[in-house]
Amino acid sequence: MSKSFNSWSALKVALQQEVRSAMEETVDNSFIDAHTNVDQYYNSTPGRYTRTGQLAESPEASLSGSGENYHGEISLDTGFRYNPSGRDTMTIYEYAESGGLRGDGGFWEKTKQDVEKNIHESFGKRFS
Repeated sequence: MSKSFNSWSALKVALQQEVRSAMEETVDNSFIDAHTNVDQYYNSTPGRYTRTGQLAESPEASLSGSGENYHGEISLDTGFRYNPSGRDTMTIYEYAESGGLRGDGGFWEKTKQDVEKNIHESFGKRFS
């Protein structure tokens, strides 16, 4: 189905709406993927370590902007403090990502790949 536009401004508004929709879909799907990937970390046995579950609750997503400029972000909340580890949360998460803790690492690398896939899918179906 094709649309016709009577002015450049109408075309511009329609394109901006499609970009916004694609960005929302990309961020939403990537947030779900981040949660799924982080949950995979917990597939291994914890051993004697008592897991806090904080990593599983840490994925965050945001979308901002309007018109021609949008910014989507998927991140991990590093505001939680692990005591008495003596290490900052970012360091703990880096250990977890690399497989240096009792868990399945690679969750963030997988999330980055999923974000790229989601961008291609969301924008591709609108602007192919």
